[in-house]
Amino acid sequence: MTTRRATRVRSKAGLQVDFGRTDVKFTAPLLDFSPFGLSVVCLREVSTGTIFRLGIRAGSDYFRAAAIVRTTIPGGFGVEFLSMTAVDREMMRRLYLRLQIASRVV
Repeated sequence: MTTRRATRVRSKAGLQVDFGRTDVKFTAPLLDFSPFGLSVVCLREVSTGTIFRLGIRAGSDYFRAAAIVRTTIPGGFGVEFLSMTAVDREMMRRLYLRLQIASRVV
């Protein structure tokens, strides 16, 4: 059994993730999020090992990171964050906290 490094928080906020490389750009709805990666709903075929620059706008914050596709799931895929600036890391932490709080609200 695999143990996750952090709890994944399911997004109820309807956030979109912008993905880009030199040859392709697209947007996909955020499925779940953790400090180490995220998954999206996407019918686009992506290969494990593909590296993207991604971004998520949450209010006035825009979080950016480099990420690698680690898994494909039915109707989507999951990425692991590779690198981000210190400012983006702080924005990622705020986004994670917002999603945790939103997931508790019933």
